[in-house]
Amino acid sequence: MKIKIFCEAGKSQGLGHLIRCYRLKKLLLEISPDVTLYQRGDEISPLADHHCEWLENNKLKSLLAQTDVVIIDSYQATKKTYQKTIKLTEKLIVLDDSAMMTYPKNTIVLNGALGAEKLYDTNENYLLGIEYAIIDKKFFSTKIPKKQITDLLLTLGGTDPLGMTKKILEIIKELPFNLHIISRINFKKHPFKNKIKFYNNISSSQMAVLMKKCDVAISAGGGTLNELAMSQVPTLIIPIATNQNFQAKQWEEKGAMRITDLESLYKDLETIKSLKIRQEMILKYSNIPFGKSLFKKLKTIIPKCECI
Repeated sequence: MKIKIFCEAGKSQGLGHLIRCYRLKKLLLEISPDVTLYQRGDEISPLADHHCEWLENNKLKSLLAQTDVVIIDSYQATKKTYQKTIKLTEKLIVLDDSAMMTYPKNTIVLNGALGAEKLYDTNENYLLGIEYAIIDKKFFSTKIPKKQITDLLLTLGGTDPLGMTKKILEIIKELPFNLHIISRINFKKHPFKNKIKFYNNISSSQMAVLMKKCDVAISAGGGTLNELAMSQVPTLIIPIATNQNFQAKQWEEKGAMRITDLESLYKDLETIKSLKIRQEMILKYSNIPFGKSLFKKLKTIIPKCECI
């Protein structure tokens, strides 16, 4: 059973697609020993097995030879890409975040976001909702809130094209917290650098430890929200792309996180300093079935494929 996963990552695309595909690969290796991860983009990552412009028509066609299952996680793949792919393989699985398009018949669509079932007219080929999330179990933690906030995590993903990190730091610079900043940019000349620690290219294990340490977080609206939820961190969300709005709204409706913006950030941080409010937010994370159904479902899907 030969499985190939295709995604994109880099300075312009971010790292979210690559990280979840890497986690999916590790899960699939429990089903088949032959799983290969291909990455396109403007950076080469050690998480991928191969770096190439797989979206090029002839390149993709050659890569799909003798392949049983193809998984694509891409905002740049077109409907034409999927139509060609499904003709060349036994099974096509698409990782979708926002019901981007109508996919070819028999495509399996995977969206493991909270509330994802609201985006689609569901059928047997759609794996939707948090029970199908691609997770890393390292992030599971039980948060016991401290009376006072001492540590705050700021993470806006692998890239920060809008320069939001610097803007947020200017807003929260007077707050008496230790600040843990996930950023490729180290603001060495910042006047309050003595209480800031910057992290760049940290591992999932390091990130999990950091989330366990921090009392609250400010985050963009991407896949990091699931990790923060698994770590039970009360979180303020600042969506930095339109495709993050739906997921941010779902967590806000759950009551575990709150959406904010630069104008409201300081006030919202003051609000969640309250121990009672943080306790209430943490309680909302209870009994969420993160990824509970994914592996079992994959085992029922993939063995049905007959080798080409």
